[in-house]
Amino acid sequence: MGAPASSMYSMSPTSSSLMPIAPEPMGHHLNLPMNYGAMLPLGGRMQPMDSLTQPRVNIAGSNNLVIIGSDVQSTGSVPRATSSFPGGVRSQHSASLEVVQERVRTQHSASLEELKQKLNRHLKMKYSRLTKQIQPIPFLKDKHSIDKVFTEVGMNYMPAGDDTTWQKLESHHDIPTGTIGQSRVQIIEADAGYGKSMLSLRMVHDWCTCDSRSPLNNVDILIRLNLRQLGGSKSIYEAVVKCLLPLDSSIKESDVEQLLRDEDIRTLILFDAFDEYPDKDEEGNFVSRILEENLLQHVKVILTTRSSCIPEGCDRLTAGRIKLTGFDDHAREEYVRGVVTGGDEEATKKIITQFNTNSILADICQSPLFSVIYAHSAHEAELKLDFGSVTEFFGYLVYCFHDHEDNKPQTEATAEKQAKFQEFRDNHDELDKLSYGALSAKNQQLTWDKDKFVTDVGKEFYKRHIDIGILVEEEVMNRNYPKQPNRYKAEVRFFHKLACEWYAAHHFVERLRSSPSSLPENLIDLMNPSDVQHFYRFACGLDPLAARRVLDLLKKKVDCDRLAVLCALEQKDESGDVLDTVRDLVSRVVHIDGNDSRLLQRTTIELVQRACQDEIPVSCLRLKSCFKRFDATSSCIVLKSDFRLANLKTVRVIHMNEWFTDGEITRDELLGLLQTWLTLYGCCYLCPYHQGRSHQR
Repeated sequence: MGAPASSMYSMSPTSSSLMPIAPEPMGHHLNLPMNYGAMLPLGGRMQPMDSLTQPRVNIAGSNNLVIIGSDVQSTGSVPRATSSFPGGVRSQHSASLEVVQERVRTQHSASLEELKQKLNRHLKMKYSRLTKQIQPIPFLKDKHSIDKVFTEVGMNYMPAGDDTTWQKLESHHDIPTGTIGQSRVQIIEADAGYGKSMLSLRMVHDWCTCDSRSPLNNVDILIRLNLRQLGGSKSIYEAVVKCLLPLDSSIKESDVEQLLRDEDIRTLILFDAFDEYPDKDEEGNFVSRILEENLLQHVKVILTTRSSCIPEGCDRLTAGRIKLTGFDDHAREEYVRGVVTGGDEEATKKIITQFNTNSILADICQSPLFSVIYAHSAHEAELKLDFGSVTEFFGYLVYCFHDHEDNKPQTEATAEKQAKFQEFRDNHDELDKLSYGALSAKNQQLTWDKDKFVTDVGKEFYKRHIDIGILVEEEVMNRNYPKQPNRYKAEVRFFHKLACEWYAAHHFVERLRSSPSSLPENLIDLMNPSDVQHFYRFACGLDPLAARRVLDLLKKKVDCDRLAVLCALEQKDESGDVLDTVRDLVSRVVHIDGNDSRLLQRTTIELVQRACQDEIPVSCLRLKSCFKRFDATSSCIVLKSDFRLANLKTVRVIHMNEWFTDGEITRDELLGLLQTWLTLYGCCYLCPYHQGRSHQR
C-alpha cells in the first residue's frame, strides 16, 4: 500500500521546494515505525500531529527535519501525511511522539534556566553594589551596608477590597505574603523622608542573600527599577538591559522579554519612586500598562510612592496598600545605638535625651530622614533644641550641612574661601529659581543635565553643594542613545526632594516680596499641595506675606484643610492674621485620625486649643480611630498617640467612631465624659459616626 521509499522528502533550508532523501531502514529515525508522519523541530516549538486524522505538516519557511511515512500525498505547497496503521501501531506512534516532545521541552527548559541564572548573576552584582554603598546622610562620606543601617519603621496595611481598615504589620518580611500577598500589586506609600527607597533596597538585599526569614526566597527573578531614572524608556525590557545589566552583557531585550513573559517563572517587579517617574502622566507608559494588567499580567508588582501620588490604575479593590508610619521611640533608639554611636550607651543616652527634651522635635523626627540627619549631627556637636516648626528645623539642618564642612581642619588656602562659602550659604537665588521651575513644570523635573546646571549656578557654587551633600551626581540612561554616542550621561539632583521644595519656597517668597502680581493665579494647579506640601509649609514659615497668600489659596481648594492647619502653625507671627486663620479653620470640621502622623495630630490639637483659649467656637471635632480612653481625673480625652484633649470649652460637637467597635469606650467612660462636659460647659452634644453616617446619642 505504501509508496516507494524514494517518495520520502525533506525541505531544503534555503529553498521552499521538496528534496528527496535517501530511504532509511525501519526505526532508524528515533526508532519510529515506518508508517509514521511527524515533524521534529530543530528550532522553535513542536507542532504535534493527531494520528487519528490525516495531519498536515506545515514546513514552509521553517528549519524543520520532516520525516514522512510511505503514504505521501502532495496538496500544493503543504504535504499531507496519511496513516492507516492498526491500533497497536497507533499507540506506539503516540508514545514515540511524546518522547520526542519531552526531549524538546527539556532542552528548551534547560536553555531558559541557563538564561535565568545568567540574568540573576548580573542583577545580584548590581544590587550588591547598591546595598553596600548606603550613605545615611550625604555630608558623611562613609558608606555602609544596608543590613547595618536599615531599621524597621512602623507599617500598616490595607488589604485589597478594604477601604476602611488599616492593620499593623510586624516586619517588612510580611509585605509580599499573607493577606496582602493575594494581591497582584502592592503599593508602599508614605510622605517624603519615611524610608520608601531604603525599604526597597532592603528587600532586594534579602533576595540576594537568600535571607531565611524573607518570603522573597520564593521569587525566581526580582527586578528593581528606580523610576526617576527611566524617563523616555519605552519598555521594561529596555529599562532592565540599560539600567541593570553591564555594558558587555550578552543578554538582549528579547531575552529579558522571554524570561518575564514565562508564567512558570516567579517574577517580582519592584518599582521605586513612582511619584518621581518623569513619564507617569504619559498615556500608555509601560509602568501603567503593567499596573493595569495590560502587560505581564502574571507578574507580581510592588510600587513605592508618596501617599499623594497613587497610580490611577491601582484602585483599592485590586491593590494592597502598605503605609509607612515612621520611627517610634524604640526604632529611633535602635538606629542611634546601632548606627550612630556604635553601641556607646552614654552617647546613645545623650542623643535620645535631646529628642525627648523637645516634644515638637520628637514629632518632627517621626520622619526617619529628619531623625537620621539630626542624630548624626547631634553626635558630632551640640545642636539647637528649641524648634517650633518644620521650617525652623529644616533650615537648621541645611545650616548643619554647611557647618559640618566648615568645621573640618582647614589650611590657610581653605580659610580664605570661608567668606565665599558663607555667601553661597546665604545667597542661592539661581538654585532657588531652578528648583521652583522644576516643581512647577507640567512634568516635574527633579534632575538636571550636569553641564547645563553647572553653567546656570556657577562652577564653584556647584562644587560646594556637591561637597556638602545637598546636591548629588548620578549616571543615568541617555534618552537620546544611540543617536548620541554615550549610553549614559551625568545628571544632578538634590539629595532629597524636600531640599528641592526648600529652595523653591525661597524663590516663591522672593517673587512675592518683589512683585506680588507676578505669581500665577493657578499656582495650586501647577504645584499640587498634596505632592509638594512642604513647599507650602516652608513658604508660610519663611514669610508672613507668603503665609497669607498660601492660606488664601488652600482655603479655596477642596481637601486642603489639614495642610492649611500645618501651614498656619508654621508662622511665628502673633498678629490678628493668625487668629483670623485659626477662626476660619475651626469653622469647618476639624479631623484627628489615628493614621495621621504625630506631628499632624499635635498640630491639630494645638489649633483646637488655641481656638478655645481665644474663645473662638469650634464647630465640630471629629475623632476617627484614635480614641484610647477618657481620663476622669484630669477631665480629658486620651488618644492612642497618648496626646490629650482637655479644656475644649468652645467645641460645639464631638464625633467619635469608636462607639461602634468592641471595647473602645465603656459605658462608665461615656457617662463620665458626658457628666464632665455638662459640669464644665453646661451642655454637651456627642455624635458618634460610622462609615459616613451620623447618629445622635
